[in-house]
Amino acid sequence: MEMAIDKELYRRAYESLRQWSEVEKVERAREAGRLSPEEAWQRCVDLFEFGWEIGIRQSQWKHEQKMADIARYYERVQRFETWRRARARAS
Repeated sequence: MEMAIDKELYRRAYESLRQWSEVEKVERAREAGRLSPEEAWQRCVDLFEFGWEIGIRQSQWKHEQKMADIARYYERVQRFETWRRARARAS
């Protein structure tokens, strides 16, 4: 049995989502300069862990491996940024 979609309700919901997305974009842009790279990274890790908590669970070992991989990646990005800044000053 097919149900008809209430087009007006759909339009209002879509418009509400669009407006919320716009506000969210403005908030992100406003916050972009306020967060240190470490705070932004911690937010990313927190979001990942939140997703892990509400999603299908990995084994504890896989989770620990994933978090170690993410930490290793971030460490490499930090080293690269340090190297890049040093090279930019030298030129």
